[in-house]
Order: sequence, then structure tokens, then C-alpha cells
Amino acid sequence: MAVFVLDASVAVSWCFPGDPVEDTAYSRRVLKQLASGDALAPEIWAFEIANAIFVSHAKRKRITEQQIGEYLTLLKALPIRVESQDIWANVDLESVARAHNIAAYDAAYLQLALRTRLPLATSDHPLRTAAIAQGITILS
Repeated sequence: MAVFVLDASVAVSWCFPGDPVEDTAYSRRVLKQLASGDALAPEIWAFEIANAIFVSHAKRKRITEQQIGEYLTLLKALPIRVESQDIWANVDLESVARAHNIAAYDAAYLQLALRTRLPLATSDHPLRTAAIAQGITILS
């Protein structure tokens, strides 16, 4: 059973152990919580992870192929479930995005947390603000 919704902003940070900006006490606490429960993510999560790896490796030269392999091994071992939605439910996220002045992909996390009534783990400030405004608990 899922115990929280996992935003890619937190999961991406696990790709950069030791980085003072990425590897925060918060991201380590969220990772530790996965030892005792599952996380749920919207289907955009996988695309965000893939894009972050691509940009970090090919564009910014922040990670090596070995680090990518280690990161993916970690992610595959974690109890993260991805929830799919109907295509039109995903398109309708634009109205949530406009209502909260957040990106449509962030609206997917917001909507999932609202629908499931689960806390949200995020490092994204605009998403965090929108979630709090909607009464969603932020995983601490």
C-alpha cells in the first residue's frame, strides 16, 4: 500500500549523492521512508526521471554512465508504483496547472495526492505551496 506520493524532484536528487544542493537531509529522509512503505507517482514521473538523467549526463556533464547505472539500480529496487490515467484526464491537468500557477507535470502530483489523500514528498517550491494551499500534507 502506498504511503506517499513521490515527486521526481526528490527522486532525482538521489542521483547526486554528496552534492550539497541535491543530497539534502529531506531527500535522504524520503529515501529512508521507502524502506517501510511504497511510494506512488503519476506516469509523468518516469519521463521526468529519464529527462533529468539525459540532461545531467549529455548536456550538463554532471554524471557518468556508471553513476547512471548505480542510480537506476537504486530506483529499480525501491517500492515505487506508477499510476496511469486516461489521456484526457492528463490533458485536463492544464486547468489544475492554471488554477495553481504550476507546471502541468507538477499538477499531476498535486492531483494524485488529492485523489489518494496521501502526503506528498517534493522539493519543488511552487508545487509545495500549491499542495499546502489544497490541504495536502507535505512529507517531512
